Amino acid sequence: MHLALLRQQTHGIDIRFKENLTTRELMYRKEIVIQDQENSLRRNFEKNQITVIEGIPRFQSATMLEITPADSSEKYEITADYTIIATGSSPRRPKWAPFDNECVFDSDTILDIKHLPKKVTIIGAGVIGCEYASIFSKIGIRVNLIARDRNILPFVDRQIAENLMYQMRNQRVTLRLGENVEGIEKINTDEIHVKLESQKILPCSTVLVAAGRFANSGGLNLDKVGVELGNNGLIKTNENFQTTQPNIFAVGDVIGFPSLASTSMSQARIAVLHAFGQLESEKMPKDLPLGIWTIPAVSMVGKTEEELTDACIPYEIGIAHFKEISRAHIMGEEEGILKLLFDPETLKILGIHIIGPHASELIHLGHSVMFYEGTIQYFMNTVFNSPTLDEAYRIAAFNGMNRLDHESL
Repeated sequence: MHLALLRQQTHGIDIRFKENLTTRELMYRKEIVIQDQENSLRRNFEKNQITVIEGIPRFQSATMLEITPADSSEKYEITADYTIIATGSSPRRPKWAPFDNECVFDSDTILDIKHLPKKVTIIGAGVIGCEYASIFSKIGIRVNLIARDRNILPFVDRQIAENLMYQMRNQRVTLRLGENVEGIEKINTDEIHVKLESQKILPCSTVLVAAGRFANSGGLNLDKVGVELGNNGLIKTNENFQTTQPNIFAVGDVIGFPSLASTSMSQARIAVLHAFGQLESEKMPKDLPLGIWTIPAVSMVGKTEEELTDACIPYEIGIAHFKEISRAHIMGEEEGILKLLFDPETLKILGIHIIGPHASELIHLGHSVMFYEGTIQYFMNTVFNSPTLDEAYRIAAFNGMNRLDHESL
């Protein structure tokens, strides 16, 4: 979760957290937001006459579920023509990690931390690991971030990922790239040693293991009804999110990447439409916007430079640096990049990559143009409100056209 209180340097004003900040204060806002969202969902359920059943389900057939109620009362059965599985995922808990929810946490239990540590070691540099590294560093905690690969966020455009690494280092995050963890040893209640295969010892007071997640597909009795599973318990589906059992669909984390709330909701909508024969031609968009809540935030849609190069697809680049945008200066957020990848012949957009403030908001304008097969000329011809961050699209488009003009000389 992206913290609402951030330290910013703006025209000599230094807004910092108070020294005795507690986890209770940090988590209070989180609980309020979650409760508001839950209440909103329940109101929508009531308005749409949706019955909520709290319990543990097991398939007895493709159209029958046995429910074990949460209050431990007697089991009962319900029937349905179609079922959508959206059971999510759980953190992977490696055997070498002595989880105790006091000093060693996974990505779910870290939200129950009782006090703010002085130094955190985060194992895993995927989305969750990078997000928590940003959050902890922004509240003044020193962070070690361990990655098995030589890069973080392997699916992100390299220029964007490298920019994020640069900014994380400036925020007191020490990156340990290309390292594997050999073990974790508790020295005392205040000190833990993380030992790497390279024989380095990293002392800290708290460890967060963000070593991936696995699908919550166990216990549903899926083998009995012919639903096939893939690696890590992920449920196999077709493009309509229908499993190998035609009456059963699956969406969200339980089917794998991208495992985002936004994509999961769209997947569920399409699954329902196809289950009931509505809009049978509707498919998930080929290119989906992805948001990563690091500080600064990262968002992307379409292909990366690396993917286009591997596929032998010609492309040109247009870049806007946020330091060129007056709105970014007003906000005190000059560190940022908006990058357009486009076809040099047709000028159609192939990919958009952003790092900086409001990246996950900015991406939608570019995604809309890309979805309707627009070109960078749209950004060149459009009048943008000023000062706004959206002006970055216009700057990037002109930058790309200038590159084309120079290369044609």
